Amino acid sequence: MNKKYVIGGGLVAVIAVAVAVWFLFLKDDAPEAVDVGSANDQLDADLAAADDPPAAETDQPDETVAPVDDAPVVDGIDGVWIVDDEVGEFDFESASGSFAGFRVDEELTIGAVTAVGRSGNVTGTVTIADGQLTGAEVTVDMTTISSNDSRRENAIRNAISASEFPEATFTFAGGVDVSALEVGGAAQSFAIEGDLTVAGVTQPVTFAIDANVRDDGFAVIVGSTDVVWEDFGVTPPSAPIVVSVADEGIVEFQLIVAR
Repeated sequence: MNKKYVIGGGLVAVIAVAVAVWFLFLKDDAPEAVDVGSANDQLDADLAAADDPPAAETDQPDETVAPVDDAPVVDGIDGVWIVDDEVGEFDFESASGSFAGFRVDEELTIGAVTAVGRSGNVTGTVTIADGQLTGAEVTVDMTTISSNDSRRENAIRNAISASEFPEATFTFAGGVDVSALEVGGAAQSFAIEGDLTVAGVTQPVTFAIDANVRDDGFAVIVGSTDVVWEDFGVTPPSAPIVVSVADEGIVEFQLIVAR
């Protein structure tokens, strides 16, 4: 066989393997960090979709398709706001609905990537009285956490002992002035101190929060905080291709709430 063809074929194979490795491990598929503007845009899209069902549904002559109940009009910021579980369905592509999770940098044998894990099973309440944030409780189902790379998911759940500690929680009990929030107004930023519990370990944390109260009955809240995994007794998972996982990461959440 002609040696040039052998060399050429080998080169093509190497290129093909390199492309496959890039696609599997280095493609930039990590979702963006939580952002109040993006969350509002996605909520607008979800509400529009809920009010405009597909033609296949509306074309039924003998059935009436009812849109999602309109949220009550907000006349102020005070009240108990509940995490909504009806508008939008969480997925990585759209970052729709409410979710919470983490992001951490990984160094692989072939380059660096960002690993992201999120769960869309979030419940909780946020209480505001006289323009003061007086309480907040958020619970996340860690058994349903998923990743931008599904091959990580079992390792993530094992690392956070999800079978033993299926819930992660954040609780806040103390006054923070949020009176700058106005119905239909611009997003405002706050620092919220509270207790974060992951894998059965509770630590004090401070979340950087961006929030705004919409004029359609919903409020959007996003937040993030830096954490050291060891503080929660979590050892980042390893794999043959993983050289290292950062000791620190970011815990983040996006909440769509309504009264």
